Amino acid sequence: MVIGTVLVILIALGPIAYFYWRQYKVNTPSLQWPALAEVLKMDYAAKPPRISGQWNGRAVRIELKDSSVLVSALVSRPSRLRIEIGPKEQVAARAGVVVPDPVPTHDPDFDGRYLARCNDRAVGQRLVDPVLRQRLLEQPVVDILGEGQAARWRLPEAKDPDQLEPVLDIVTIIADEMERYA
Repeated sequence: MVIGTVLVILIALGPIAYFYWRQYKVNTPSLQWPALAEVLKMDYAAKPPRISGQWNGRAVRIELKDSSVLVSALVSRPSRLRIEIGPKEQVAARAGVVVPDPVPTHDPDFDGRYLARCNDRAVGQRLVDPVLRQRLLEQPVVDILGEGQAARWRLPEAKDPDQLEPVLDIVTIIADEMERYA
């Protein structure tokens, strides 16, 4: 009788325990990122968890920073260009009372969701072209800052290569433009 009760409890708790184990594995970069790095054809380092390698001919890194994931494309020399693209409220709040360098896009879909800033307006307009705007609109989260020696995109998580590939493409495009103004 006791063995039957224990067996019933184990059978009942088995799926629950499996679910929590899968959630733990999926939400822990040290357990998931090695496979993700392999799919992206990059290198994984465990302490601290990070992925690094080449994407579109540029050095890139994926790392944990302040409880979020930072996807960075590195620039060989510090750039004088500063580019920021993100939700209107967030970018405006970081800019202060007046947004000093907005990039006019004349795209109501993009302008309704995002604000792009660049310290060189002409470069910003060329960079935030219709193709890039469309690619940004397809992303669930956009929080990009390009300055100094990297273009960085902050994400809440990095679990899926299909999510990371367009992010890597876009940050390398921004880094390419930044390098022209180094």
